[in-house]
Order: sequence, then C-alpha cells, then structure tokens
Amino acid sequence: MKEIVSEPALLRIVFKKKENESSFTCYRPDGTSTGQKSDGYFISHDLRHYVVETTLKLNDAFYGMMLRGWDIQDYGTPWPKGPMPKDALPDLTLAEHLTGFLDRERITTHWTAEEVNYYLGMVFDEHGFEYHPISEETLSTIRETFNALMKRWKALKAGEALELLFP
Repeated sequence: MKEIVSEPALLRIVFKKKENESSFTCYRPDGTSTGQKSDGYFISHDLRHYVVETTLKLNDAFYGMMLRGWDIQDYGTPWPKGPMPKDALPDLTLAEHLTGFLDRERITTHWTAEEVNYYLGMVFDEHGFEYHPISEETLSTIRETFNALMKRWKALKAGEALELLFP
C-alpha cells in the first residue's frame, strides 16, 4: 500500500500595485490574513525576504511566522505576541540579517560570499547558533531570482498583483 504524504500548508502572498501606495497581504490556509500598505522599499525588502527564505528553505523565518499565525504587526516592538519561538530563531536570524545585508547592496557594493559569511558567522556566534556558510552560487541564485521578481513587479500596472506561494 502506498503511503499518502500530505503537502505542506501554503501561504499565499500577494503584492498589489496601486497608484500611490502598494500593499502586501499574506493569506493563510485557515482563511485568515495579515497585511500592510507598503512603499517601494518594503515591497523590495519583502520580495527579497521571500527569495532568501525559499532559496535557503528557511521555513521558520518571516513567512513561516506568518504561516504560523503571526501578524505583521506582531513582528516587532512592542512584540504583542511575546518573543519569537526559540525553534525559529536560527532561521529568523539568518533571514533577517542576510536580507538586510543584501538590501544594503543597493547603496554600497556587491559583497562576496566570503564577506557575507564572515558577517553572518559573527552574528550567529554572538547568538550561539551554528552557522552553515552560503556558497557564491547560492548567493548568485538569490540575487538573480530577486532581480527577476523585481522585474515582474516593476512591469505590473496599477491594480495588478504579483502572487507567490510559500514554502
């Protein structure tokens, strides 16, 4: 008899382009959702998060927390839901720091995998987490995938949306 393996629940992420202000909404399988209005920076940042988390298979980072039932407003000071779950901290740390690091490339320079790994290694050491270095190939994949998503986003007209699934 063949074993039936259920598919993981998927988070539907919708980036909707509007004339003056865009929006970002996560729809959970249970019918609930969370979202916010977003400017150009946050659309770019949240798309980069998506690419980092899906490429590195970080199921317990930002989008994993949204899938778990956290709301965007829960994700920061004053931490209405309390601290992040300990089991999610390594994924959250990697996703937040790598996404932020890659965000900064827009105004600085292109970092090598060696430079990125040095920085992330220090962050992980500080938190007491084990760090697994990212290859130059993986970093290139993240950048290329992000650039392709941004190209799709920029091509949208007001009223159109970019929909993604996580994981």
